[in-house]
Amino acid sequence: MTMRTVSAPHVRDANNIDRLLNRFIVATVPCWLIGMWNVGEQIAVGMQIAGIRNLSGWRAELVEGIGLPIDPENILSCWLHGFLYFLPIFLTSLIIGVLWEILFAANRKRPLDEGVLSIAWLFALILPPTATFFQVIYGMTAAMVIGKLIFGGTGRYLVSPVILGICVLFFSYSSVLHGPEVWIPLAGYQEPTTLELAILEGGVPALISVDYSWWLLFLGNQPGPFGVTSALGCLLGAAYLLATGSASWRIMAGSLVGLVVTVSLVALVAPAEAVGMNMPWYWHMVLGGWAFGTVFLATDPTAAATTRTGRWAFGILVGVVTVIVRLTNPAYFEGVIFAILLASIFAPLCDHFVVEQNIKRRRARLEKKQ
Repeated sequence: MTMRTVSAPHVRDANNIDRLLNRFIVATVPCWLIGMWNVGEQIAVGMQIAGIRNLSGWRAELVEGIGLPIDPENILSCWLHGFLYFLPIFLTSLIIGVLWEILFAANRKRPLDEGVLSIAWLFALILPPTATFFQVIYGMTAAMVIGKLIFGGTGRYLVSPVILGICVLFFSYSSVLHGPEVWIPLAGYQEPTTLELAILEGGVPALISVDYSWWLLFLGNQPGPFGVTSALGCLLGAAYLLATGSASWRIMAGSLVGLVVTVSLVALVAPAEAVGMNMPWYWHMVLGGWAFGTVFLATDPTAAATTRTGRWAFGILVGVVTVIVRLTNPAYFEGVIFAILLASIFAPLCDHFVVEQNIKRRRARLEKKQ
């Protein structure tokens, strides 16, 4: 329905909640494109290492059926193979999200809420290709019901539904996101993530010994979930979000500051033999999902802090906790998910202190004038 104003002020703006959330989908397209190729390339390389000549399954049959070899040098073949793993997971996430939206909307006699497409899209990008349909349904249900709908929908939840869904899935099925066997769907083949390799096996020298250069990791050619491995894709997405005013640069910059300062302080006190703790901060930037989490998840317009100073504190907390979890948690090295969850819980407190300080300063100025 079109609304017409009849008295001043006349304010018109093409932006709305749905458009804002869809910008996050557009911003992740570079990560998605690189991620689809990376998954297919990892599978093809794994086949060569494991000595597997023929891969069974409908995906491989479809790729080979259109005349494309499963070859790591064939970019189109790798991209299509990765896409065929991503598509069922994304469609399952979207269908489950829409079903829960319909049920809650019918029960409350309200129109469908915005945001289900962006939640399903981001949720699917964080999952590995080995995630089962039940795990996708379970995690997406937690994201929609516990993370969003019971609070009233978009703009009312406490933490990012995507973050909550991933955390519930991890605590219920830790193997879905952790371990060398989860990233590549090849029987009998295991490949540790670069983060596990660096921390457990010997830092940067361990990465270089298996031909992982900084630029290769920056591009995103490493074992990992569908869309979170490419720092280059995240950088392009960040530029789009900042250009459209859809995300806070203070949160992104704060997370970078927190990561750099924490890594530098740890390197000062860590013994020389602890090579995993002596990695330079710029290597941490391209390992794991810190870049993806900082750009697309920590900047959630609802769950993040809203004041300027509060956003700095929020971002710094994300960077600090990410590094602490990476370097001290032997069970799970990727700390950005838990860092964002913790920061979201403290976001209202950050804003509260900022507002209280502003009130005190204004009150002091008034008293001084009187």
